[in-house]
Amino acid sequence: MSKHTTPNVTEQQTNELRYLHKVMQAIQILGEQPSLCVVAYGKIWRYGDLLKTAVRYAELAELHGYDTSAFKHWFQKDMAVFAQYGVALRVS
Repeated sequence: MSKHTTPNVTEQQTNELRYLHKVMQAIQILGEQPSLCVVAYGKIWRYGDLLKTAVRYAELAELHGYDTSAFKHWFQKDMAVFAQYGVALRVS
């Protein structure tokens, strides 16, 4: 993780980013096996959850000054899949 954050990033957003990083590691298999379900952090995670979590993770990462260009490329390439799950990109 980058050590530089922008002044408008709250401690809550930093903590959420850390949590989502752990979640993404736990559920990353869903990217390869979308039909699976993963039990982690007291929840059953499905492919749509992976997509929603990835978007939130990218939003927070961008706030913290991380390069999210790889995520944006994935989103643009698979925009129809994200739309099927009702997921919109809110990063610049």
